[in-house]
Amino acid sequence: MKMNEVPRFPIYVDSPLATKLTKVFGEHPEVYDKETHDTFLEQGENPFASDQIHFVESVAESIALNKEKKPHIVVAASGMCEAGRILHHLRFKIHNARNTVLMVGYQAQHTLGRRILEQGLEYERSGRKGAPPMVKFFNKEYPLKARVLAIDGFSAHADKNEMLRFLKESNLKVKKIAVVHGEEDQSLAYAQTLKTTGYSVVVPRMGETIQV
Repeated sequence: MKMNEVPRFPIYVDSPLATKLTKVFGEHPEVYDKETHDTFLEQGENPFASDQIHFVESVAESIALNKEKKPHIVVAASGMCEAGRILHHLRFKIHNARNTVLMVGYQAQHTLGRRILEQGLEYERSGRKGAPPMVKFFNKEYPLKARVLAIDGFSAHADKNEMLRFLKESNLKVKKIAVVHGEEDQSLAYAQTLKTTGYSVVVPRMGETIQV
């Protein structure tokens, strides 16, 4: 937008937690990288502020946004579309082919986000032929007419190497590790990596109890 290479649309950040955390980041320019300093700070600009960006504060404002007809972008923390304000945006926008649902984070198995992603991409691959897939939430089925796209590379989680570095550099005396976050094949693979590093590791099964 700054270089006039894309249209200037209003951007709404509709997440109370993201709004609060953005303010925290804005108060600590000492941790920004060189590119951010060169592009924004030395130009007297705030990397987290723009005339186009609006932080949605209240539920009432979020509800009003659902009725906005002009082109705009909504950034909502999704929780894999299982909870939060994203559900209301999907409820009002998912049935309209003029809209796009852009997934920028991992969607775990058996979540609404994963169903939207898989069914939406499959519908795109088919050339959007035939009736659109139906997705169910809020005890109602909605036709997935909105376009579905995905961008890889966004993640709030540490990766395998970062977690290994944490274990090595934390100076914690780790007796046993339970790998509980992730799909089964990835959890088992990571557990094997930890075992080869010398840790005692278990991948609990659904319903299994571990004494701590």
